Amino acid sequence: MKLRRLAVVAAIAAVTAGLAVAVPAPAQAAVINGVDWLCHTEMKNDPCDLKNDRTDMLTGKKTPATPVADADKQIDCFYLYPTVTDNLGLHAPGHQVPATESIARFQAAPFNGQCRVFAPNYRQMTLFGLTPAAIAAMVGNHDLPAVAYGDVLRAWKSYLRNDNQGRGVVIIGHSQGTMMARKLIREQIDPDPQLRKRFVGGILMGGNVTTREGRTTGGDFRNIPVCTQRGQAGCVTAYSTELIGLPSLFGNSWLDALSIAMGLPMGPGFQVACTDPAKLSGITRPVGATTPSKPFADGIISLLMAYTTFPEALPSTSSTWTTGKGRYTSSCVNTAGFHRLRVHPVIPQQVNEIPLFDTHLLDVNFGVERLVKIVELQKQTHLATA
Repeated sequence: MKLRRLAVVAAIAAVTAGLAVAVPAPAQAAVINGVDWLCHTEMKNDPCDLKNDRTDMLTGKKTPATPVADADKQIDCFYLYPTVTDNLGLHAPGHQVPATESIARFQAAPFNGQCRVFAPNYRQMTLFGLTPAAIAAMVGNHDLPAVAYGDVLRAWKSYLRNDNQGRGVVIIGHSQGTMMARKLIREQIDPDPQLRKRFVGGILMGGNVTTREGRTTGGDFRNIPVCTQRGQAGCVTAYSTELIGLPSLFGNSWLDALSIAMGLPMGPGFQVACTDPAKLSGITRPVGATTPSKPFADGIISLLMAYTTFPEALPSTSSTWTTGKGRYTSSCVNTAGFHRLRVHPVIPQQVNEIPLFDTHLLDVNFGVERLVKIVELQKQTHLATA
């Protein structure tokens, strides 16, 4: 086990040092209203358009697809993907590549039965750009995150101007995508009463959403709280998962240089939020990890995903989605000041913890049906009160 972990850490180091990087070929751009989109209603069969048929490997149950036409979706989702690009350089290209297509399938597609999904491509900071040295440099130089956020902001403004038409919207993000979403909500939605009325909720995973200690607001957002009740709309669901309970690079506490570099509140007096998805969704039974059956695009992220289930492969069946055999409950914990969602095995499944990552890669897909249910309940509340 130790040798396998060392091998993965060595691979990460090699990639982030730029020693061996496979740069994926650019995909055809989907530029709509001046913005390069990964997912958009004007695109055919984009990666957010997956069917929702699923096979549960524990029970063998197969659930058929239940398609929902865009015309029947009464709200929108605006999705910002995490760090997945491992090409050379500090910034990713601002167009679709295989890894961004894969992560949209993994994280955004589960919500397409509840909302129309819009996802911009953006020049995110690469894995190389998020090395400790690069992050330390950002604290005094905000140019790196500003390039990525600039793309996100332009896409958001284009969406509002051309696509929103007064509809309610959910903001979904993970990791670096959550960092971008925190800044977007903080600067564009939270101070604007009209946009707050359209804000159905936020699903912000693995990116250190903050509040003032002991409060539901006062950190990232002055007006928008973290969610505390089932069916509550206009609030944010936020957590980072953990299995081993050790300090990690993600969701750990106020020790977050990237938040500081992006001008987001972090430090003494603030706390990282952890909202209980079982309570918010009403799904209290043990849940598993559900992922697309199609393999993730080759790269460092696929290597890390494969490692988490080694010696088994990522679960895959003939269905579009597969739920693995493992089952877990979860609860918010505070381990040495680290507010995270602790995963408790009920029916164990082979999972290897990656040093400094823990279960970060599974933040969204672990119990994703709970997140989808939260959005469904928020949608119902929003439409009833709009």
